[in-house]
Amino acid sequence: MAAATIQEHLHVAFRLLKRDATAVDDIANTQAAFWYSFLAALISLPFMLISVMVDSDAAPGVFAVLPEIAVFVVAWLLFPVVMLEIVPVIDRTQHYCRYIAASNWCSVLEDAVLTIVVLLRFLDIIPGTLGGVVFFACVVWVFSYQFFVARHGLKIDAGTAAMIIGVRLLLSLALFFAKSVVGG
Repeated sequence: MAAATIQEHLHVAFRLLKRDATAVDDIANTQAAFWYSFLAALISLPFMLISVMVDSDAAPGVFAVLPEIAVFVVAWLLFPVVMLEIVPVIDRTQHYCRYIAASNWCSVLEDAVLTIVVLLRFLDIIPGTLGGVVFFACVVWVFSYQFFVARHGLKIDAGTAAMIIGVRLLLSLALFFAKSVVGG
């Protein structure tokens, strides 16, 4: 039976985290499930705001947070739009809705872990360079998690999944550089 609630979708994300390849089948492969999965962005929004707050030297004002929110929204929308162009090329259009939904729900867990690391660095529980290494390790983990989700959500081989993760990485880097150019 397909997941219907936020809690059930997050449970699927946890099962995917534990490398349960069958978990993705518990997400409906429908447009409704696709659109519903963007509720995950609302769940992740506080994580982004916490990261912005602790990353600032002073409490950021509304004008400092608005660009961050804009980048957050673009980041959540950009990958699904780009994937609309990729799935026909790799002959996986039939899996698009389920894959994006699974990826979105998994993003909540990723954002939570990254925010915890940011907080632990901010509180100096994970000091200096070690904090940077731990954060980098978490970013590598995020991409390996998304690699697994891509492989099983789209039912593709490792090479194609690696290409999709490469696209995801390039989009993340582009957003990072765009934000730094704009002044974020």
